[in-house]
Amino acid sequence: MRSTIVRLGLICILGLSSLGLSACSESDIDEFLSEESTAVPVATRAPMPTRAPVPNPAPRSGDSWLVMVYSDADDEVLERDMMFDINEIETVGSTDAVQIVAQIDRFDGGYGGDNNWKRTRRYYLTQDDNLERINSEMVADLGEVNMADGQSLTDFATWAITTYPADNYVLIMSDHGMGWPGGWSDPDPAVPGPDGLELTSGGDLLLLNEIAQSLADVRANTGIDAFDVIGFDACLMGHLEVAAAMAPHARVMVASQEVEPAMGWAYASFLRKLNQRSNMSAVELGNAIVDGYIVDDLRIQDDEARAKLVSENFTSDGPLSADVVADSFSSDITLSAYNLQELPTMLSAFDDFVVAISEMDQAQIAEARTYSQSFENIFDENYASPYIDLGHFASVIAAALPADDPHQTAITALLQANNQVVTSHRNGADRPGASGFSIYFPVSEIFTSSYAGSDVYTTVSDTFSAETRWDDFLALHYSGMPLGEKPEIEQFTVAPGAATITVSDIQLSESTINVAGSSTLSASVSGTQIGFVYSFTGYYDPEADTILVVDRDYIDAGVTRTVDGVDYPDWQGEQVDIEFDWEPILYGIDDGSDSLVFALLDPQAYGKADEAATYTVEGVYTFASGRTRDARLFFKAGDLVKVLGFDGTKTIGAPSVITPQNGDSFTIWHLKIALHSDDANKDVEYYYEEGETLNFTGKPWAVYEYQANTGDYVVGIQADDMAGNRYENYTVITVDE
Repeated sequence: MRSTIVRLGLICILGLSSLGLSACSESDIDEFLSEESTAVPVATRAPMPTRAPVPNPAPRSGDSWLVMVYSDADDEVLERDMMFDINEIETVGSTDAVQIVAQIDRFDGGYGGDNNWKRTRRYYLTQDDNLERINSEMVADLGEVNMADGQSLTDFATWAITTYPADNYVLIMSDHGMGWPGGWSDPDPAVPGPDGLELTSGGDLLLLNEIAQSLADVRANTGIDAFDVIGFDACLMGHLEVAAAMAPHARVMVASQEVEPAMGWAYASFLRKLNQRSNMSAVELGNAIVDGYIVDDLRIQDDEARAKLVSENFTSDGPLSADVVADSFSSDITLSAYNLQELPTMLSAFDDFVVAISEMDQAQIAEARTYSQSFENIFDENYASPYIDLGHFASVIAAALPADDPHQTAITALLQANNQVVTSHRNGADRPGASGFSIYFPVSEIFTSSYAGSDVYTTVSDTFSAETRWDDFLALHYSGMPLGEKPEIEQFTVAPGAATITVSDIQLSESTINVAGSSTLSASVSGTQIGFVYSFTGYYDPEADTILVVDRDYIDAGVTRTVDGVDYPDWQGEQVDIEFDWEPILYGIDDGSDSLVFALLDPQAYGKADEAATYTVEGVYTFASGRTRDARLFFKAGDLVKVLGFDGTKTIGAPSVITPQNGDSFTIWHLKIALHSDDANKDVEYYYEEGETLNFTGKPWAVYEYQANTGDYVVGIQADDMAGNRYENYTVITVDE
């Protein structure tokens, strides 16, 4: 499609002076303005230490297991997939060595399978090969239970352990995950939970500190010393903050740093392995969960289930092999098993690392944050995702330092400790920098927000904040005060990644072209901390005095740095000369109706070749039931490959993969700019306007380019600093017949 790339999400262009586009001539353009900046060159990285092999433990005398599944399926997006997981578990079922129980809360008005029962039930899961219906013994019908309340989790695990005692205990929690905030929302709680935070204003939520307290209560109620495995079959839970909260209560944790595919874990695979060798250790079980993830899922390995999966997700004239289907679902996955018994050593190494980076130039640290492997953003999409890979972040810092810099010692120790804790790890080709642990490193706007700022973060991730100095470092980074001081929120006034960037006036080879022509744009970008540079195209509507944003793309720096497979630009100094040919080309989506609907496509990873690039489209997903959810389409090589929905407000929302069904639809959001040319006192206004609606009918969706209409196009250059502030300049090209 187009050229080079990095992640955007919901775009919001920061700052725009009045354009005054009335007669649509070049002299009518003032310029788009923005905010602030940052950049530092990068050298070779320190070598990644190798992971020590996990010792094979001697057989134990007590090798019975209880596997507890807390399935919060009270959600229209995930209900069907989570019900399939329970049926997949039934293909193995309970045995003398491994007993399995589940508490399942269903959604009212979503998936109608299995007699469409509602409310919350407990099951003792036994062997059954029917993948459409749960045939196990229902132990209890609990009515409507608030699965987002910590007491519900406490009650379930306490009941399970006292009713089915074993030598080893596994607790798997399945639903939406949000990272350090927690997850496990419930839209229909019988009694709302007492969270009392803006973070949970869209409904109840199981906060991270609430989960930890529930596990402590279960241990106190039952007398067990620890859970052997805590598993989060949910998105984004592979945080160091989460591991710190779980470490007092479990020996091993399994979690993903990224959004999980809707199919979740391969339950039958690891449960069969556990039954075959019930004397395996908790670490070995964690590794087995990771090893079978996606590739061994019954929905892929079972021919009939795979055929149904293919019909819902692929364009194919015939059946696809299990390997092909597994590969297609694995491009952006992550999953890791963590030996929490090694975590104290890592937290100690992490604190040494925190001290080391607190002594460095914070502009350099802001650059490393900007270029680190990131994961889906659950917060304000106007800003870069605050979820970055800790190991990759450390490696990017190391790459910028001389090999003999004394801070390299702390970085190497952290990477070695990371690899001791992470005993098994899988990451897809689109997440090459994922090394096991995410960390929360927000830009200042999120760190000072009411929903995810310093006070909320330290409250919800209280164990991590008490045991490490990371919250102290964030305070230092954004206040400039010494490490350990506790500034008030009004003192977070420093933006280490910010610096003034200048975008020169744009020169055109032609200011008027025909629909088949092109014009060469040239300009320069100057500044000390240039992050990413974009091309911009907008269509000017003189009657409405608005600009419709029709295209944005990354501009290649010419020199690309790569650390652990992640590309990022090297601007080679403080002035960048830019030149490219502009053509009047737009992009449209065909939903199988043989007609194109215009859409703004955002690229997602800087430096990826066109054929490997992923582009996203923002909008609203409407289920056949009529319920709606903010959503995002993902296109790769021109084909629709994923739909991501967000459970919550436009600012905060847990992501999950949506499997489209016939009768569902997607309404595109158009990004527009109101210029208010007739009112000099009004700032320009950025807003989304509902566009056309596309329908899911079982036919493939794809993106195609097409000829733009005649008219006036605002074209220009946008440059972001390392703090996400934008500087810009524009001109006009007129397209005639």
